[in-house]
Amino acid sequence: MTQLKDAIDQYLDCCANVRRLSPKTVSAYRSDLRQFANHLDTDEKPTPDAIRECLTRIARNPRLSPATVKRHIAAVRAFLKAADAPLAAETFAVWKLALRLPARLPRAVARPDLTALLSATGQSPIESDIRRTTHLCLSLLAATGLRVSELCALRVGHVRPGSGEITVLGKGARERVVMVVNADVRQALARYIRSLRDRADDAPLFRNQRGAAITPQCVRLRLHALTRGVKIGKRITPHMLRHTAATLLLEGGVDIRFVQRLLGHASIATTQIYTHVTDIALRHALERADVMRAFC
Repeated sequence: MTQLKDAIDQYLDCCANVRRLSPKTVSAYRSDLRQFANHLDTDEKPTPDAIRECLTRIARNPRLSPATVKRHIAAVRAFLKAADAPLAAETFAVWKLALRLPARLPRAVARPDLTALLSATGQSPIESDIRRTTHLCLSLLAATGLRVSELCALRVGHVRPGSGEITVLGKGARERVVMVVNADVRQALARYIRSLRDRADDAPLFRNQRGAAITPQCVRLRLHALTRGVKIGKRITPHMLRHTAATLLLEGGVDIRFVQRLLGHASIATTQIYTHVTDIALRHALERADVMRAFC
């Protein structure tokens, strides 16, 4: 057991400091792998049969959703692949738990609600720093599909205001470039950078009142307060703005491969879920039009 826990600690350290995974991802891996180690409960080197039996017991826990079980298995598979590749290959070569995941479509923000949110943060002629920063953050999330963690990690040197190109370090330390094509958003970003006192390349782009990098939780709280203020009547999260960007791009005819690259998805399958959303929007539009109504 001690050897297994030591191996898990080494793997988590690698995830955090070498692979540079997000703290949230590392924390989820830690929880999953510790639960795996506790269920395995052996001082001997685990066998493929013991690992499969352990994962099956975890999967039968009625308190765990299919998505959580899937994450557990993925975490264990990734850990074993890094710690003992032959053991991982033997364990998972022909074994797979059958899990039925509910089809959950990404929730986008309706166009009128997005308009109301952006108008509420940009309507004052004399904008406070918080109002201006919040408006620009929400505009960038909706225009580029950035994750809120990626937005908060931006540095001044990551942005080329003239071209509107932003270098982003995404999941798994994968670097990509997103482009702000809207002239108003691009100009607002350029003005914002010119107004900063510290414009060193490594200085945080978006800052709190103490000058430190703004946090994802801060963005969420500002968005929630804004949502209540404009009386939208439903919860809106920063990640929904990412969904909104993807949906609007596909509805606008942008090739799905370009959307995949913009969002930083490792697999096109992740991006394809948005095509279901646009199909639903198409059906609703056709049903509202019902061009044959007058003839039947």
